[in-house]
Amino acid sequence: MKSTLFVLIASLAIALQTEALDIKPITAKPTGDSPQYKNKEAWPMLVGDEYFPRQDWPKTRVLIWGHPGTAQKRSGPKIDPKDSVNWIDAATGKPAESIPDMDTDIIIPGADKPYRVAMGMQSFACRHLTIGTNAAFSVEGGGNFSIFGNLWVHDGGMVTSWRNMTFAGSRDTFFRQDWPGDGKLKKMHDERLVTPFDPKAKRPYWMQDGRKDRSFTTYMVHDKPSGNSTEIIGYARSLDEVGIKSGKLIVGRDSRFVSMGPSSVSVSRGATVVLMDGAMCSHGQNQFVNRDWNIAGGGEVTGGTPDRPLKRDAYFGVGYHNWMNLPVPPKEGDKKGITTLEDGTKIYYGYGQPSANIQGNLLGYPARGSDARLVVCWQRDSSGGAGNWGRSDEVFKKVFPSIVPKITVSIGRDSKLENVRFDDLHRGGIIAPSADVFKNWKNVTFGDACLSKDPKDLLRENKGGKPLPPDKKYTTM
Repeated sequence: MKSTLFVLIASLAIALQTEALDIKPITAKPTGDSPQYKNKEAWPMLVGDEYFPRQDWPKTRVLIWGHPGTAQKRSGPKIDPKDSVNWIDAATGKPAESIPDMDTDIIIPGADKPYRVAMGMQSFACRHLTIGTNAAFSVEGGGNFSIFGNLWVHDGGMVTSWRNMTFAGSRDTFFRQDWPGDGKLKKMHDERLVTPFDPKAKRPYWMQDGRKDRSFTTYMVHDKPSGNSTEIIGYARSLDEVGIKSGKLIVGRDSRFVSMGPSSVSVSRGATVVLMDGAMCSHGQNQFVNRDWNIAGGGEVTGGTPDRPLKRDAYFGVGYHNWMNLPVPPKEGDKKGITTLEDGTKIYYGYGQPSANIQGNLLGYPARGSDARLVVCWQRDSSGGAGNWGRSDEVFKKVFPSIVPKITVSIGRDSKLENVRFDDLHRGGIIAPSADVFKNWKNVTFGDACLSKDPKDLLRENKGGKPLPPDKKYTTM
């Protein structure tokens, strides 16, 4: 009886707290549903050619989480986000009549103390979502978390989906995740600094940003009509696979998108990844086995667009494999570490595998008079291994630092390349069915970090798709 009474009293206190929340300071701030694009302090990065500020949105309800800063304790009363009493309708200031749905804009307010709102649903959807400092919002079921509007995660905030996060809908939107406030990652990105190899590191540098669950989702899906886009602003990281099924995923100016895990960024036919000035899309470490990119025929990665041309380079980031064919003994019981060819030649762990499989197009759109390019380059991260999808054992760590960071890419016969610069290629770093691929290339150059600038040195023909035997010409500096 006493226990029941305690729960009732606690629940009443929670309800009173919800009604007492002052929502005016919350709704006055820039949010996903009310971005305030003319506020230069909130949006210093806007140039004016972005798509998402032009988008009109029909009015809908805005729900605010009613308990900012209240962390739930295991032994205390539960604040259930599936109970509408815990949400405030911004239009009335009163508890909502129903919980958020796909036509609802959500605000998870910032607070002085960290707290989390966990939906715990197999599938969930909303329109605009804003997450403030010290706030966390998660969908912890096994289904999709679909977002049909803008997503804004302030510094110190967090959004995560245990499974899929799908960017959907027929409008242009933004996904803004502000850079960590200490400035370290932003400096690494802006100055294109190399992340050094650290054999003692438990995680790659691009995951070491002070938040255990900083990745916004396990799997990301972009599924919009071909004319619509999602633009990433700041720094966003997916924990695993990324599927650009349709529409445009734009990595905004001076922004970075990173995929982790045993994953690749897969671009389907008809879909596009756009990299703006100073932007990079890459993996977060060198995988050695899996690929960083899979671009299907009819898919594209572009530097800028015809109506948003580049004034500075954009970076298509690629990791590197054991292109030098250095002997890496397999782990005990692992028969995949060494391949012996018919002539007795040994191929050591990861040799000959491209980090990018490009069957579609790579296109740069420089502004008039600009020499800006879409740059295919090393992602400048020396982290090696990759847990159970790669190697992180001590034997591998001893060999790994000797591998020079030069990249390998596979390019299809029908791929079109225009206004592209390759950096960081080793000799034979381009694998193609024949030299005929050059017929579809226009204004393609090779940077000083390539081991040769002669296309004949850089291309290796592989018509059958079988492993290429090592050749000293291609495996040495």
